[in-house]
Amino acid sequence: MTPRLQRYSVLRFLVALAILVSALGLVASGGWDVRGSTSTFFRLVAAQLLVLVLTTLWARRNRASVGFIYLQLAVDVAGASLLAAWTGGASSLLTFLYFPTIAAGAYLLGRNAALAAAGFSTVGLLSVAIWVGAGADSSLELLYWETGFRVLSYFLVAILAGQLAASLEVAGAELRAQRIASETVIERVRAGVLTTDQSDRIVDVNPSGRLLLGEVTGGRLADVFSGAIHHRTWEELRPEGRRWVCSQAAMPDGGRVVVVEDVTELWAMRERTQQDERFVAVGKLAAGLAHEIRNPLAALSGTLQLLREDRPGREIDVALGEAERLNRLVEDFLEAARAPSLRRQSGDLTALVRSCAEAFRTDTRYSGAVVVRVEGPALQAEFDADRLRQVVWNLLLNAAQAMPQGGEIELRVVARDDGAAGLEVSDQGVGIPEEERHRIFDPFYTRRSGGTGLGLALVDQVVRAHGGSIEVAPRAGGGTRFSLWLPREA
Repeated sequence: MTPRLQRYSVLRFLVALAILVSALGLVASGGWDVRGSTSTFFRLVAAQLLVLVLTTLWARRNRASVGFIYLQLAVDVAGASLLAAWTGGASSLLTFLYFPTIAAGAYLLGRNAALAAAGFSTVGLLSVAIWVGAGADSSLELLYWETGFRVLSYFLVAILAGQLAASLEVAGAELRAQRIASETVIERVRAGVLTTDQSDRIVDVNPSGRLLLGEVTGGRLADVFSGAIHHRTWEELRPEGRRWVCSQAAMPDGGRVVVVEDVTELWAMRERTQQDERFVAVGKLAAGLAHEIRNPLAALSGTLQLLREDRPGREIDVALGEAERLNRLVEDFLEAARAPSLRRQSGDLTALVRSCAEAFRTDTRYSGAVVVRVEGPALQAEFDADRLRQVVWNLLLNAAQAMPQGGEIELRVVARDDGAAGLEVSDQGVGIPEEERHRIFDPFYTRRSGGTGLGLALVDQVVRAHGGSIEVAPRAGGGTRFSLWLPREA
């Protein structure tokens, strides 16, 4: 049974029961003329109620077709006609039962069913008028006028009810389409959407919201968000490092709708763009340095070398060392300014890391104080060996400089589930404050006195040129862990 037919069946039964009970009261009190015996009328009432119950039960157990609905309308008209015939004929008050049947036809099937019900009602009324007449107090002329007026009213009601039903159907279809479109957008939008009641208790969350927040339905808004929830927009920095942007608007019922967007990736992209812009600035600066410094610096180094050959001394050695340090600084600037061009070849990442570690162990500045340990199986990948050695060396140097009292550096080669090749470099140093971690790959940013701030910037540039990524996090027990990931194939 369709919902409309079910509602109509229940309503027709209740209305018919109320009308018939009232009619029984009038008949019993003698205020309503009943044709023939009263017992026949009572039996007719009982039969009418029985028909209503049986048709309702049949419709609940079987699929109600269009033909069944038309048959039900005809049965309702027949029942109303019999009741009218026993309570005054064509002038009976119960002839108004035709109107609910006409309206029901429009409600169930539209204008055509309403016109059909009007036709059934016309036949029923004419049958009653021919069979019984209009009652003892009505003349034949009055019977004609009443019958004609009522037939006209039946069809007018059918047309108006059909028009109203069609308008309601169109409006309902538009509302359903709008609701489906809204629900589809809310269900599929990547942002989390929450709605609350007047007491700020969450009553509904879309799928994206459940992915971001978990199952928070029934909780209070202040327990879910730590930001300024009474502002129109606010930011949420989550403990797991995610960054959310939240906005809200009031609803007519006094509740709120809150939209939560995860902008972590956009924020990271913004930071990478800013880093690239800084590298452009470094390039401009490096070009000027190369032109203004390298030529006189080369002449100065050559002169110092000649002086050392003629008159060797500690002062000359110090000056020559400083000239070489300036030359390396200029080289670092130039290296940071150039977009790295890669010559990828297949190789063993673990073997490259071990060779870098062996070379680092021979550095007299850290030998004896810093222990380098390498772990991991052989792992094949495609990379630029020279560039990657530069990356590993810079990470080793950064780790050693973070341990002025010495310690252990652990290099571990791992393979990620998605196939990426990884290298983790862990130290036991002083660590990096959380508020500074997002800046350590910026050019010229350094926490070490005398540093240029280009080492880690070069590391990030080379890793990204390989199509990889690098992350920094605190190491359990103190220190820092750098994790870089490279695709196994170019």
